[in-house]
Amino acid sequence: MIDYKFIHEGAENGDVWVRSFFEPLTPGALTPFTNSLFAEVTARTWYLYFDRLGFEPTPRSRVVRVHDGRPFVNLSISARLDAERAGVESPAFFLDGKARPVVPNEKSGFFAAIKLGRAAKKIEETLDALRAELPDITAKVSAWRQRVMGFRWSQAEILLIMEEIERVGANALLPYFAARHNLEREYRKLLSLLSSRPVSERVALIARALGGVQGVELDMAQRVVKLAGLAGDPAVGAWLQAGAFADWEKSAPAGAFAEELHSFMAAYGHRSFDEGEMANPRWNEKPDALFAAVCRAGRQTQTAAPTAPDPTPLLAAVDAKARKEAQQSVERMRRLLELQSGGLHAFSHVLAGARRWALAAGEEAAADHRLTTPEDVFFYEIEEVKEMMTGEWNISDRSGIHATAAERRAALERWRRRRSADLLWGDREAATIEADLPVSSGVGAGAVVALGKLARPGAEPVLVCPTLESAAAAALPACTAVVALQGGPIDPLAACARALGRPAVVACTIDASNLPLRLVIDGNIGKAAPQ
Repeated sequence: MIDYKFIHEGAENGDVWVRSFFEPLTPGALTPFTNSLFAEVTARTWYLYFDRLGFEPTPRSRVVRVHDGRPFVNLSISARLDAERAGVESPAFFLDGKARPVVPNEKSGFFAAIKLGRAAKKIEETLDALRAELPDITAKVSAWRQRVMGFRWSQAEILLIMEEIERVGANALLPYFAARHNLEREYRKLLSLLSSRPVSERVALIARALGGVQGVELDMAQRVVKLAGLAGDPAVGAWLQAGAFADWEKSAPAGAFAEELHSFMAAYGHRSFDEGEMANPRWNEKPDALFAAVCRAGRQTQTAAPTAPDPTPLLAAVDAKARKEAQQSVERMRRLLELQSGGLHAFSHVLAGARRWALAAGEEAAADHRLTTPEDVFFYEIEEVKEMMTGEWNISDRSGIHATAAERRAALERWRRRRSADLLWGDREAATIEADLPVSSGVGAGAVVALGKLARPGAEPVLVCPTLESAAAAALPACTAVVALQGGPIDPLAACARALGRPAVVACTIDASNLPLRLVIDGNIGKAAPQ
């Protein structure tokens, strides 16, 4: 288990909420539109998942809570259903040095145990079914996004998509929800089985046991490497150096690079760095950061070996009686990492489609001056945007509407400057006290660079991210190592870093507001230090 400490006073009664669930998507505080869409879609997805298991979930349960502009997922209601319906042991957290289970664990009788065992088997069957269904889910949501992108956006089309977003989003998020929920549970189990070891050692053992996995992130990174190799063409190099990408589809020099670029964009152009925030443009809208990663990847001189899965040290560190359980957890987690990766990619189509719908709604609202600019639409919750589109808002109060956007923009800026809690126990905030956790082995050093600053001069950089977000995989070939302020070995970028042999450390103690010019990263022991 990871140690936490309470950082604010408050009522502890109530559910336990965790931020880690959305970290692969949401590096920081989000706009009201994005938060509200996550809340609506996740609540529907939660119900779909547990209903499919036959666990009789309560409709319209509160699954997501927004705190400091960040979405927290209700762990208690899921843990309660898992425990009551399938006998799954409730996770526990160490808070101020004391182990506290999320929900009470109760032993069941013989016949009840048989029934619970059948339900636990249903969880595995459902995960296997979702793996089989994932290609079809992805194809359907991709077709939906492409249909959305083709609209001319009459009011009828705006109203039509308005009614589809949450339903389509829930179906697309289901594989990720199922994978992430069970991944976090297995991760906590392994941490508990290794409880006699220091936390950094436990995390390193788990990361080594998992190794790199095949996934969307690895494919994305490998395609960037291929683009970087083709960028050696003088005409392509001059085009990239010029930086005029507004019409990239037509202006890219004809040849192998253009063909590979169009192939990449067909697969991943709807994605972007910090893609969980729907106010941010996608790569096919604004590819500057992506092309900066391609240029940097072409200048890399260091080679790295992938980290192959090696559960032997972990199993040796576990009590002999628990080794079979630990080995099964590792094998299950490797399968779940691939499902998580594909599930995130499926949901990314919804994010891109919802962004386009929001902008279409914003353009209509800006036409009669309800909004100052179309982009202001992201400072209203999705239900408020729907009310704008159906005429339920009093458009004569334009000054009040504009003031709401200004107030929310200011609040968002405040939240983005603040480090949020990692855990909410009722209304009481808690933060992890662990630091410098190794999630991908190896040693690397270089100049510090952020995702939005990849075009900065210099070679062999160390990438610094708020979290181990999925789409940042496109930047991994451009970097020697990765540092993240939050995250863990089960995040998709950590799995990709291991597959590429890039050292990675999370929960770093470095000051994000005053980063050193250069860092040394030791992913074997968990160390990020100024060089």
